[in-house]
Amino acid sequence: MIAWFQSLPLIPGAILVVGGFVLFSLLFARLASRFAPVSVLAEHNELTGFIFAVVGVMYAVILGFITIGVWARFQAAEDRTFSEASSLAAVYRDAGAFANGSRIRQDARAYVDTVIRVGWPLLERGGANPPTFTGAERLAREVRATRPRGEREDAIYASMLGDMDQALRDRDARVAEDSNGLNGVMWTVVFIGGFVTIAFTFFFGFRYTALQNAMVGTLAFLTGLVIFLTMSLDYPLRGSVHVGPEAFLHADYLFKRIDAVDPLPASQTP
Repeated sequence: MIAWFQSLPLIPGAILVVGGFVLFSLLFARLASRFAPVSVLAEHNELTGFIFAVVGVMYAVILGFITIGVWARFQAAEDRTFSEASSLAAVYRDAGAFANGSRIRQDARAYVDTVIRVGWPLLERGGANPPTFTGAERLAREVRATRPRGEREDAIYASMLGDMDQALRDRDARVAEDSNGLNGVMWTVVFIGGFVTIAFTFFFGFRYTALQNAMVGTLAFLTGLVIFLTMSLDYPLRGSVHVGPEAFLHADYLFKRIDAVDPLPASQTP
C-alpha cells in the first residue's frame, strides 16, 4: 500500500508523515473547538480521561504489535543476508579442495559482485532481480557438478553442498521478505486508529488554546513518529532505511583473503 513512500528521501518522508499528522490534528482541533463550548467539555474532563485512556491503550497495543512485526521482518531479512554471505564464504573456502575449485570461486566472485553492483540497487528501487538469480543458479550448478575423489573430498563436498543449499534458501527468503509489505487493511487500521485516538483529545475542555495545541500536537507527533518508523521498515531492502549489502562486501573481502592464503591456478578446470 505504501510502496511509493520508499522512493522518498528520509527527511522529506519524515516531514510528510509526522508533519502531516501534526498539521491535520491541530487543524481539526481548532475546528472542533468552534462547535463545542469549552465550559461544556470541561465538565466531562474526568469521564473523558477514563475513556481516552482505554482508547489510547487499545491503539498503542495494535500499533505496537504491527511495529514489532515489521521490525522482526526487517531483522529476518538482515539475518538472511548475513547468513547467505557467510555460506558463500564457506563454499568459496571449501572449493579449494576440488579440481573445479577455480571455476566455483570465479562464479562465486561474479555472483557477489553482481549482487553488490547490480542486484542491490535494483532491490532498493523495488525492481526485479534476474541477474543475481542467474548468477546464483550458475554457481549452484557448478557446485553440484563437482566430482569428489576419496573420502576426504566426500566429506568436504557434503559440507560445501549444504552451504550452497543454505545460501540459495537464504537468498530466496531474503527477497521474499521484501516482496510484500503490510496489507491495506492493516494500514487502514493504523491510520484510522491514529486519527481516532488523536481526535479523542478534542473532547477535553481547555481554558487555554495554547495548552490544547501543545497536548494535541505532542500526541500527534509521537503517533506520526511511530507510524513513520513502521512505514520506513515495511520493505527491508528498499527505501531510505534498508538492509545494505555490507554482508556481501565482507564476503568479497574474505574471498580476497582466502585467495591470498589458498590461491588456485586460473586455468584449473574439472
